[in-house]
Amino acid sequence: MTLENGDILFYLGEKRILNVIREQRSRAKVKCVLDRILMWVPYEADYAFKRECLEKWYRKEALSLIEEKAGQFAESLAVHFENIRIKDQKSRWGSCSSKGNLNFNWRIIMAPEPVCDYVIIHELCHLIFMDHSVNFWNLVESACPRYQQYKKWLKENGKKLYPF
Repeated sequence: MTLENGDILFYLGEKRILNVIREQRSRAKVKCVLDRILMWVPYEADYAFKRECLEKWYRKEALSLIEEKAGQFAESLAVHFENIRIKDQKSRWGSCSSKGNLNFNWRIIMAPEPVCDYVIIHELCHLIFMDHSVNFWNLVESACPRYQQYKKWLKENGKKLYPF
């Protein structure tokens, strides 16, 4: 992927066409409009600059979505979390610490929204069960009845969420 016009990126499971708009500017701006991800960059922007800008935008979008949904799901599960951090994890989609901190891979925002929901619910359930016991999976299922489908989606499609 060159991060140029016409490249396909994903946002909440939907294909988006990247449009790179080069203009006289010092900073980048990224915005999702309909089926496009628009990225305004300086004329001289190279791949590394564009990649950094896109990652920053995806991280911001992920944090916003995850904070909102984690608050809703935490209420329905009657759990409390401390902080949410967006990370660049290579081998996991999320994690939960014993102190109640939740970490999420920024790339999860590229997955379909129900898959994002599953990952958030999964980590919130660890606030009750810090393992993958039968009780844990029963709790996940009670909050996300189709979790096995979403877990399978991640296993089969997770590599697609690492396009750059």
